[in-house]
Amino acid sequence: MAFARQSPVLEGRLWGTIIAATSQREPLPFGTESRVEQFTGLIATAIANADASGKLSRLAEEQAALRRVAVLVAQQPSPEEVFTAVTESVGHLLGADLAAMHSFRDGIATVIGGWSAAGPMLPVGLRLPLDGDSAVARIFRTSAAARFDGYADADGETAEVARGLRLRSTVGAPILVEGKLWGALMAATRGDEPLPDDAEARIAAFTELVATAVSNAQAHEDLQRLADEQAALRRVATLVARDAPPGEVFGAVTREVGTLLDADFSGMARFADDAVVPVATWAAAGEHPPVPERWPRQAGDPATEIAEARHAVRWDDWTGIAGPIAAFIRDELGVHSTVGTPIAVGGRLWGVLAVHSRKPLHATSESRMEQFSDLVATAILNAEARADLIASRARIVSAADEARRRIERDLHDGTQQRLIAVGLDLQQLRAAISQGQGDTESALVGIEADLESILVDLRELSHGLHPPLLARHGLGVSLQVLARRSQLPVHVEIDLTERPPPPVETAVYYVVSEALTNAIKHSHASEITVVVTGGGRLRASIADDGVGGADPSRGSGLTGLFDRVEALGGRFAFDSPSQGGTRILVELPLEH
Repeated sequence: MAFARQSPVLEGRLWGTIIAATSQREPLPFGTESRVEQFTGLIATAIANADASGKLSRLAEEQAALRRVAVLVAQQPSPEEVFTAVTESVGHLLGADLAAMHSFRDGIATVIGGWSAAGPMLPVGLRLPLDGDSAVARIFRTSAAARFDGYADADGETAEVARGLRLRSTVGAPILVEGKLWGALMAATRGDEPLPDDAEARIAAFTELVATAVSNAQAHEDLQRLADEQAALRRVATLVARDAPPGEVFGAVTREVGTLLDADFSGMARFADDAVVPVATWAAAGEHPPVPERWPRQAGDPATEIAEARHAVRWDDWTGIAGPIAAFIRDELGVHSTVGTPIAVGGRLWGVLAVHSRKPLHATSESRMEQFSDLVATAILNAEARADLIASRARIVSAADEARRRIERDLHDGTQQRLIAVGLDLQQLRAAISQGQGDTESALVGIEADLESILVDLRELSHGLHPPLLARHGLGVSLQVLARRSQLPVHVEIDLTERPPPPVETAVYYVVSEALTNAIKHSHASEITVVVTGGGRLRASIADDGVGGADPSRGSGLTGLFDRVEALGGRFAFDSPSQGGTRILVELPLEH
């Protein structure tokens, strides 16, 4: 037997061999080797052309897939759309049976994108521990691409899942977002044929697009979160700036912070001696479980920990935390993650603000809550300063009223009685003079008339200082008397279940008196209506049907009364449109 052999060389590497042989005793003709060599050159050229065509086709497909995903990323769709598109593209390009994308957090890989050519796939949301040995675990440990060609002997829960999916060969590449390991993109086969040698590099091209999509989404989320936060802070700051009641501010803060941090519950409480007293609660579902009126404080409980830390504190597991507050959070609210921050007012610890969630709260929750606790502190300081000012002004008003009553008593019991005595003396003197002294008698009569006029003026002055009728018979009778004395018809409606405190009675009396005087002088009204009602607050309205256009700042006498009402923690409203009459409304608290 004779034969000739030639090996085709493809791009400098040995690709295979061609053999020509004969079974005859005669050798092959001379020159057979060179002739076979010519054929090997042709074959090498054909193979190179075919291989180049395959590479070009594969490159074209890959670039087309990358372009489709890049366009999708540029449109900034939801991250879920990008994750789905990327996993499907990688699976098709590599001829894989399965593709998946994972995000990493706290030693857990969560499936966020999945694809399968046929058969089962990894469901989105599946959480896999990153212990044991697997391609995804190797990527987590090394932050580098990894290949895994068999799960038969691998340990760990992730390897067990891979065996259940009948996976053989797995290749993956890390997803790095701003230089930090964020997750992994994986492709796998179920057959004996492994994935291409360059699979890792081809997958890596898609992970860069995923990283861009994640960065875009995070930037958008950060901007939206910042906008939402500033809007919420602005709403609360507006309440604080207009001196809204503390209860209204507390309710707004718990609602805003709970909504902003996507919590299930939020609450605020103040410290009182050795207790914690809830002042506001909020629930995302609209109904908050009933909260005790107060909790006793004890060592190790959440309120005490926040108070001792003097900064925000986070709990992501309530197991084993002692105390009734922790028991309420754990058993009644049923949450796992809580962030609480102290509220410090003027350097003293006032209370706590907390949010509770059934899922982990955002990592920035502590710092974001502190801005709201600062606004609460400002509101409390404003309320305390306002309360101190009102109390101080009320003391001044009370002292002035007491001085008026004292002067009225002195005038009535002293000066007036002495003048009356002088008048009696004059009458006796006039009766004692003899006839023929007409000039003297006439002079005495004139003195008596002047004295009576002085007594009338003195009584008016005394009543103006503090009407004795108000002290003896109360607001209702005093206003009825004012109405009867008026030169205009005055309709009075009084609905008081009990007598108001003296400062309130005095303030309302003077407002009504001054309003009636102004209406008679300037309004050209045909009638006046006075309505006084009680309840939690006393409300008094004085309205006329006159020409309107009154300005209380131009000597109406109401400016001082406005200050009196404000000093008692009340509200004074004045409305006098042109040709629309004048209406005054006074609201005063009935508890002092």
